[in-house]
Amino acid sequence: MMDKFQDIRQVSETAYQFMLRFQPENYEDGRYDLDNGVYVNIMTYETKPRKDCVFEAHKNYIDIQYMIHGREIIAVEPVEEMHKYHAVLPYDAQNDIELYENNMDCVDYVIGDGEYLILPCPSAHMPGVCVGGVSKARKAVIKIPV
Repeated sequence: MMDKFQDIRQVSETAYQFMLRFQPENYEDGRYDLDNGVYVNIMTYETKPRKDCVFEAHKNYIDIQYMIHGREIIAVEPVEEMHKYHAVLPYDAQNDIELYENNMDCVDYVIGDGEYLILPCPSAHMPGVCVGGVSKARKAVIKIPV
């Protein structure tokens, strides 16, 4: 049997062990601190039209975005390319985030129930884009320090 989370193990043993044991119904929305500076944000939200979304980038954390329930597009683009666009929020070191305006020079990935995307640091990504129409989603975002 193939290990669904093997590529997560290559990034972080802590994240890998969490995913092996993760039972979403046992977690409310919120932040959960794990070992080695890794933490998980679990959230429920509505996806949005692309025009209402922005790109985000991090300098200190790798993201693993795991869709518990729902479906969304995560647009990805090299962070160097984002510097050609307007920064909606210049880098905020305290929250390790910078935001950039939407653009169409990206690659779209669609994730659904039980699927995930590893977003290396630094990379710009725009999560939460609706597929077809606005819908409810629940996701776990694992943050791994670099």
